Amino acid sequence: MPFLFLLCALSLSIWSATTDELIAQAHSLKLSQTRYWHLLMHSPKTESEIDDDAFFMAQDGKYNLAAELDATIEHLNEDTNRSDESLFCRFPARRAWLEHSLNVSFGDGECYAYDALVAKMDPQKVTLVFPTAHINSPASMFGHTFLRIDSSMDSKLMSYAINYAAQTDETNGVTFAYKGLFGGYYGFYSMLPYYEKLKEYRDSESRDVWEYDLNLTHDEVMAMVRHIWELQRINSWYFFFDENCSYHMLWLAEIARPSVRLRDHFTYHVIPPQTVRAFEDEGLVSTKHFRPSKRTKLLAYEKQLTAVSIQEAKGLASGDIKVQEKIFGPEDRYTLEAAAELVEYQYIEGKLTKEMYAKRYHELLTKRASLGQGEVLPIASKSNPDTAHYAARISVAQGWFDQRSPLLIGWRPAFHDLSEDDTGHLSGAQIEFLDVQAGIDHNKLSLEKLTVLSLASITPVSHFFKPFSWRMKSGWDREYGTDRLSFVTRVGAGAAIGDDRFFGYFLSEPEIRLGFNTDAGIGFTAGCGLNWSYRMKTLMEGGKIFYWDAPSRERGSISHLWQWDSWGNVFGRWDIMDQEKRESRISMGINFYF
Repeated sequence: MPFLFLLCALSLSIWSATTDELIAQAHSLKLSQTRYWHLLMHSPKTESEIDDDAFFMAQDGKYNLAAELDATIEHLNEDTNRSDESLFCRFPARRAWLEHSLNVSFGDGECYAYDALVAKMDPQKVTLVFPTAHINSPASMFGHTFLRIDSSMDSKLMSYAINYAAQTDETNGVTFAYKGLFGGYYGFYSMLPYYEKLKEYRDSESRDVWEYDLNLTHDEVMAMVRHIWELQRINSWYFFFDENCSYHMLWLAEIARPSVRLRDHFTYHVIPPQTVRAFEDEGLVSTKHFRPSKRTKLLAYEKQLTAVSIQEAKGLASGDIKVQEKIFGPEDRYTLEAAAELVEYQYIEGKLTKEMYAKRYHELLTKRASLGQGEVLPIASKSNPDTAHYAARISVAQGWFDQRSPLLIGWRPAFHDLSEDDTGHLSGAQIEFLDVQAGIDHNKLSLEKLTVLSLASITPVSHFFKPFSWRMKSGWDREYGTDRLSFVTRVGAGAAIGDDRFFGYFLSEPEIRLGFNTDAGIGFTAGCGLNWSYRMKTLMEGGKIFYWDAPSRERGSISHLWQWDSWGNVFGRWDIMDQEKRESRISMGINFYF
């Protein structure tokens, strides 16, 4: 009996010494200071960006990466529980890296859940997916990025989508934007079949999708998968501008290939289209694919069909025209295809019951199949998001106003306005934050404007779609003919016609002014935009505002720019206003993007 006690004590001392030796070895190698440990901890410097205690083994692991490394080694080497919920099974990426770095094996575990997921996923390759901006949704105007883990199957629909998003049921857009900006939501990683994510973005939200195949090796893919497993059900604060969906995809890519420095491409904000450009610049992208949304497909059918055929397609989709009661010929192939697409779109939008959808869709496809193979619908690929201008902007311009000629200096952290080149952007969309412009005239510095938030969605109506157009603006504007500022809030709604190349719009815009001229009124605005060749754009606008306690105000503007590259353009602008007296403003300058 004493011999057994001595043997047990000796075994425990050897086990403890082994752990101490591993920790000492890790210290000598300075593993807690290595780039990869910081990547595993999501720590840009000394503190982890993960805000969930369940992610850390040490009590102060979020702030003390060295202590977290020691605790990780201790648990991996000494814990006897190695079932699915154990730390041994929950952190396969840490375990694999430490085994390689320390040249040691922590043994085997009963990690059935992890092994089953890897077997089901069959991870072979990774694709970066970028759903573009969504018509009439300010929250989506930046676009979105997530990753897709591809298997050895030819079809990608059963692949797994890796997504990061704020967890909220908020339906109020203003509340969502406010909390998103200031960290009012937790963000979570999620895994779901790609067809579910594709349905959400390409169909339900009418968003075109770009796919960028990455040239990661199988070992790099597995490194990413191991870390994704560690992040399941782990939360961190979601910030709309920086720690957002796209930013968290950068961590995963750097885990897979630590030699790339994706996050170094960004400073104070991370914009989804620019993350695509960062992947390109780091040499991670091998091929690109464009998946048009149902809305894009239906608009393409409109271009191929006559007005009569469009009405027939709408009648077939609504059931007003019965498939069995009409004789179709080869020339009706596009009509039937458009009707089938429209039926599916209406079902996704909740306008048809499942039974009605199934019946009409089957009838249309059956009739279309009877007409034989025809020409493939020509759908022009949209401009790649990585060709768009950068998000932040500095402008330098010379102004010629009626009473002064200031040098105008402007800065805008994000993102895009109606007057700018639409290449790589959703035409007619606008979202700007903190757009500020100052004027310098005779050594005097003055604030010309400070736009807190400006949003717009000018979406042309078509035969198949009848969206409304709208815009809003809130901020300080300099009053014409004075050196005083007024806080202006303007919200408008109306309609637009045209397409991506040329569009015209009419809006009714109530306005409230606070400050020098406190007043309220309602205005009407008409405008048009023209996207020329060679990345030139012209925007013209005119309108009139009727105030309650002041004379009405007429205003007009015309701007023209040429975007020579993603980082710069030259522009000219003329504004005119008439409220008891007329004043005009002309400015010409350069915009620099970064």
